[in-house]
Amino acid sequence: MTTPIIRRTIVHPSAWRGSDFKSKDAFAEDISNKQIAAFVDAVRKAKKAGLTLDTVSRATFDLSPIAADVERWHATIMDGRQFIMLRGFLMKEYPLEDISMMYYGLGVQFGTAVSQSVLGDRLGEVMDYSDIDPNERAYRNKMFLTLHTDINDILGMLGVRKARTGGASQYASVITIHNEILARRPDLLEPLYEGYHYHLRGEEAPGDLPYTPHKVPVFSTKDGVLSCRWVDGYMQAAAKYLGVEMSPKLVEALEFFDDVAREVQVEFIHEPGEIIFANNLTMLHGRAAFENSGNPAEKRLLLRLWLDVDGPRKRPRVPEVAIWQGDTIGKQAGKRPTYDGEEWDRERYARSDVKRTGKKELVS
Repeated sequence: MTTPIIRRTIVHPSAWRGSDFKSKDAFAEDISNKQIAAFVDAVRKAKKAGLTLDTVSRATFDLSPIAADVERWHATIMDGRQFIMLRGFLMKEYPLEDISMMYYGLGVQFGTAVSQSVLGDRLGEVMDYSDIDPNERAYRNKMFLTLHTDINDILGMLGVRKARTGGASQYASVITIHNEILARRPDLLEPLYEGYHYHLRGEEAPGDLPYTPHKVPVFSTKDGVLSCRWVDGYMQAAAKYLGVEMSPKLVEALEFFDDVAREVQVEFIHEPGEIIFANNLTMLHGRAAFENSGNPAEKRLLLRLWLDVDGPRKRPRVPEVAIWQGDTIGKQAGKRPTYDGEEWDRERYARSDVKRTGKKELVS
């Protein structure tokens, strides 16, 4: 099913370009002493009650002293610019266990944390494990990662350690991309609204097909609201697995989408103590390739959350954007998030950054 195509410029606070931000100050908020005190006290209460990351919830992680701030941040993610950066979490003053609970406890104010891979990891480690297995999924290697969406409503990223070199984070507005395609190549909207099948990279549930039986639209609308699902490499892998070439128009549309996304992205180094929450249906994110130091304890590390939103702020979405059952990757004992099937074109999926257009200086 192809949903109605929006053929008007979308005017919205989330229709930004990277060039709108002269520095991180344009979108970052420094955590105040009052807010830090609230996080620290919430962790203290949770630990006293015997709670862990596996058991803490919105109701049991008490952020009532800063409830107005939490609501404002949530509104920005869902209704405003669609992403926030909170910076200044005291990484050296508190153990990582406590910082992780502050981050997780804040995240569950916005939605329910869900599994991110067959590991069942609700707090995912974005770190290079390719020295253990070169076929690790993208968030567990060090290669260039194309702009993409994940599969849930809100994405969270907490910076813990930087790479020795590289590893810049990139974000782009889906609304801006749609507006640009409408203005410059409106003929490419139709194949993007139709989309293509997705390969599941070996993380399908037992008995399921290794690809989506339905086409997943890149753009879709419900109740007049635009959403996006975009993982180019998973579409390419499905085409290779199925032995069915994509139409020339779709190939052109996917390449143009990627070019526009690169033009309008913002790029910066994700510093330790910085947290980003982004609307995963209106924002793309990616990463430059990086190199770690020789010390395993100094590996680049971000902690990731996938959050499903309930209630009135849940973004309307069409069923076709679902990839896995329930749109969540279920835990499977004994499996790892790796895949080495011959249809997986690693070279294309992890291609170098040479293609990028309009490369700008990093936002600092």
